Amino acid sequence: MKRTILGIATIAALGMTLPSSAADYSNFPELRPAYPESWETSDANPLRFEAGVRYWYSMGHQEHNIGTASQTMDTKTSSGEVFARVEDPSTQTFAEAFGGYGISHGGTYSNNGGASNDLLAARLGYVGADYGWLPWGNESGGFGFITGYQYTNDSPDTGRASFRVSPTVVDNGGGIYSIGGGGDSKINNFEIHSLKLGLAGKADFGGFDVQGEAAAIPYSWITGTYGAFAIPGQTSAFQQASATQINGHAYGATGKVMVGFHPTENLTIRVGGRATYLSGQYDTTYDAVRLVPNGVNPPTLATQRYISNNNPFNMIRYGALFELSGRF
Repeated sequence: MKRTILGIATIAALGMTLPSSAADYSNFPELRPAYPESWETSDANPLRFEAGVRYWYSMGHQEHNIGTASQTMDTKTSSGEVFARVEDPSTQTFAEAFGGYGISHGGTYSNNGGASNDLLAARLGYVGADYGWLPWGNESGGFGFITGYQYTNDSPDTGRASFRVSPTVVDNGGGIYSIGGGGDSKINNFEIHSLKLGLAGKADFGGFDVQGEAAAIPYSWITGTYGAFAIPGQTSAFQQASATQINGHAYGATGKVMVGFHPTENLTIRVGGRATYLSGQYDTTYDAVRLVPNGVNPPTLATQRYISNNNPFNMIRYGALFELSGRF
């Protein structure tokens, strides 16, 4: 009985002393606290997006020489353009896609250095994409490299040369024959695929920014139809039988400078200019049909393809550029 009472007293004494000992955590190592509510990692340099519209008032000049024939073209064009741009500040890179189309045209052309004639019409359209890397700089500005591709259709309408379709032999009587059959024609259609490689830079001063690029065009491929070109020396016995096709290459340079103003945090208005120059040569290909004498019988028709090599040409287009864009 005494042992039982002693045991109960001992347990009671321990129970009175344990709470005060358990309340002292100073001797225990510090435990890691729970995650805060916003425990996700934040991105200090998120992607930046910009999209907008542009108006380009440009002047173009073209010179074409095929054999002894030459033609010059001068155009004035108002173009509408859209673009989208994404920047990655963490890598100092950007990518931009754009496209534009001429909405009004005017101008003149001349043949073989003669009098000027009003353009009948014109066509200007283009799409492209650029990629840039600006390793020297920071989020407010940088300098580096740019490369890109652009497709352009710059085709002033300087008339249509007729050519024979399904030619036939026409008996005019008295042993006189000529080439007949249906006729057709096509408009000028100059398609240009260009690569560019050069330098680009930008600087953001808060209330306004400056962007610019200067690039070489190391290779440009031109193809299409020179619908206005008529082969020389045509007679009733020798006729053009197809439109004139062109295929060649060129090189040149391009540049752009823009100054932007920020009336609000996300709105930008930019003004500046852009210019492109190309110089090269192309081959022309066309078919011709002629009468082949056949003794006392009516003549027969012979079709032959002609190729004229290394015909020089050059193109330049430059003008003022206006831009309205939003950033987000």
